Amino acid sequence: MSALDPSAIRTLAIIDCGPLAGQRLNEALSAIMVLATYGQQIQLLLCGDAVQLIEQPVTPITNHPFKSVYAMIESFEFYDLLPIWISEASSAPSHPLVEYQKIHLNQLDLKKFTHILRWS
Repeated sequence: MSALDPSAIRTLAIIDCGPLAGQRLNEALSAIMVLATYGQQIQLLLCGDAVQLIEQPVTPITNHPFKSVYAMIESFEFYDLLPIWISEASSAPSHPLVEYQKIHLNQLDLKKFTHILRWS
């Protein structure tokens, strides 16, 4: 029996909870980053309130209550997690923290993914 190559795994991670989700959101982003650290190919999809996560905060980030979440998202480029997909139905962020791409959910081919993870 041969070991599965982690780079061959394609995971779709869906988050649809917004910045007020607290610890659940931190855990979701941490899990995504850990999987990416170990070489798994992950595509992150934000839906609904979660799209707010890539909006540049109006207040300085040093005083922002969600500082750790925004810092994690800003580091996504180092984990090869960009561009983040956002649902076409969601409004686009006016000042995004990171690169994103709008997609139509009804055109998403789930068969391309080995695993699908969802946090709501």
